[in-house]
Amino acid sequence: MTQKILIISGPTASGKSALALELADSQDIAIINADSLQIYQGLPILSSQPSNEEQKKVKHFLYSALTPFETSSVGMWLKLVKSAVEDSWQQNKLPVIVGGSGMYISKLVEGICEIPFIDEEVRRQARELFEEIGAQNFKAELLNLGEEKERILNLDKQRLIRAYEVLKQTEKSFFWWQNQPNKMLFAEEIFTHINLNPNRERLYKTCNSRFELMMKNGAIAEVENLLDQGITEDAAITKTLGFIEITDFLEKRISEEEAINIASQKTRNYAKRQLTWFRNQLPNKLVFGEISEALNYLKDYEI
Repeated sequence: MTQKILIISGPTASGKSALALELADSQDIAIINADSLQIYQGLPILSSQPSNEEQKKVKHFLYSALTPFETSSVGMWLKLVKSAVEDSWQQNKLPVIVGGSGMYISKLVEGICEIPFIDEEVRRQARELFEEIGAQNFKAELLNLGEEKERILNLDKQRLIRAYEVLKQTEKSFFWWQNQPNKMLFAEEIFTHINLNPNRERLYKTCNSRFELMMKNGAIAEVENLLDQGITEDAAITKTLGFIEITDFLEKRISEEEAINIASQKTRNYAKRQLTWFRNQLPNKLVFGEISEALNYLKDYEI
């Protein structure tokens, strides 16, 4: 079998997983997750993970691979993907990377700067220091360590902590590491990239109906269970679209209807940002407006 990798990308609710599952009817494939939130256990419905029945039909990798209390990163995901791709090849299956996390996909295709592993103790100290002294004082600490002011001026909490970890561990700036030559996991020519770019009005309608269906099918219970386990707002999994709104509904701050309306609006906004991102990034991709068009192309795709 020739070593190839297929990527199926696109905005949320565009039908990426449906396309991959339809492809499985004619090709021997393994589906590998490229969604930064579907990698966590705990919210399979709210994060739109493939169902148990779908995962029994086709080999799936990296769905619910981490606990809700862990934090994924591009670097961690790439290591997991490399192993999943190689496992797929060993089983004579075509690895199909499916997801909408553009940064993950771009680093897979274009390579990533090779920042050394950060000790868990350093990561813990960075998080605790940020919580103790707050964002402004934390920025001052970074400046004391030698970071450049203009580099960190507009960074959010997660990126500030990351900058601190790297500088503390390696004595070199995160931005210095970013300017080093990228490390490629796979040769760029083995990728075929399918990007779904559906009609925007139809996509937004799907976003609306999908969230309401999630609420009916168990998303509320999922969030309630995580809250009972003691999940806090700084956990990465809480960035799943709808988590905050369902939490507010459970704590009687908003009605169920308000939760649906707010979360649906956020989902539409996220889909719009994804459409814009994919339109301007990763030039070597094949863009299809309809799943049927992409499927017709892939039926002739040579493994």
